[in-house]
Amino acid sequence: MAGAGAEEAVVGESFEFAFDKEAFSDKKLRVEVVGSDDAASRKRRREDDKSDEGECVDSSSIVMAAPILRVTTMHINSAILAAKSPFFFKLFSNGMKESDKGQATLRIADSEENAFMELLYFMYSGKLTPTTEPTHLVDILMAADKFEVISCIKLCGQLLTSLPMTPESAVLCLDLPYSISMAPALAVAAKKFFAERYKDFLSTKLQDELMRIPLAGILAILSRNDLGVLPEEAVYDFVLRWADSQYPNPEEKRKILSSQLLPLVPLVRSRVRTIVLD
Repeated sequence: MAGAGAEEAVVGESFEFAFDKEAFSDKKLRVEVVGSDDAASRKRRREDDKSDEGECVDSSSIVMAAPILRVTTMHINSAILAAKSPFFFKLFSNGMKESDKGQATLRIADSEENAFMELLYFMYSGKLTPTTEPTHLVDILMAADKFEVISCIKLCGQLLTSLPMTPESAVLCLDLPYSISMAPALAVAAKKFFAERYKDFLSTKLQDELMRIPLAGILAILSRNDLGVLPEEAVYDFVLRWADSQYPNPEEKRKILSSQLLPLVPLVRSRVRTIVLD
């Protein structure tokens, strides 16, 4: 289980004793937390932006423009953070104004706050707080990618792989940006899970559950199962019913069907081949 793994796995040398301790710190880190859309921030790719004055680093222009909800100030050791993260190395070595003042400022979304604090703790201790919650691990993984903490990316990937896969965690794995080093391997595992769990996806007992699966999961089911041995009309009807339940907007539904779903349906492929031959 991930809980046991997170407790036992210590990556590198531990400086946990120095975490947020003034006696072992040379700077302060001001963390400005702003409001944001949780779903959008979960999918946001890492961007290393710096203001013209070099006084604040944040992940997007949306975060920069949002109102500040709260501020947390922590004692940090710049050498420890710079050793674990190229992001912090650049932050502390670019001659920024706040470096001269002994303070650096980061602006993050409120949906990133818990994961960022966990990541900061990891950079000191080399370990994560034990958890079996995939969503929390994915949040930390995204934060580790954003702040370039490779060792944490690897640990989160290992812990996610060790957890029993669920439809919810599989969707999270499929939604990870492929720029993250562990994303391809996690996506393969998620697609395999969907294909095996829903190999009898035409079964009536699975329909309610399947209608709640997002597009990435349905694509995995359709692309990895041998649809040629199933009733073609039934597969076609299933795809239409799923699209009706997920996309009330007709134009959006038409686009998803034509570009992604219907090309996977044997009945549609056979009709296309017939048209081409004719």
